[in-house]
Amino acid sequence: HYTGDGTPPSNRCCRVCPEVACGRLWQRVLDLAESNGGDPVPLPPTRAVLFPNPKNPDFVRLQVNCRWGLPKEDFLHYIATGHAGMGRRGQRTDPRASPSCTRQEPYVQAIVERLGGMDIPEIRAVREVQGG
Repeated sequence: HYTGDGTPPSNRCCRVCPEVACGRLWQRVLDLAESNGGDPVPLPPTRAVLFPNPKNPDFVRLQVNCRWGLPKEDFLHYIATGHAGMGRRGQRTDPRASPSCTRQEPYVQAIVERLGGMDIPEIRAVREVQGG
């Protein structure tokens, strides 16, 4: 998959992707986050809710007890690898860790399910681009 241009330099995953498919899929995530008029969008079966991030379209916000950001590259990494787990600074090359090294599972799975599952055309197109 695209090695990316994310920051810091050790983050080799993409935020700005040259592939149209990745942008289309991320737009579906942004649309989902905005689908409740700015109010929380439930992400069953988790207790998390999804919010838009009006200040930066490269992130959406998640909340269980506190709010945190889900960056575009963490979501696309999950689509490529099936993993978005917690990592440590020296583990950025571990495919099980998300690019931000933040645990985004099971929330990314819940977003995928809200979008229609791993077989929707947008996800299939991204996986083809990513080589998965």
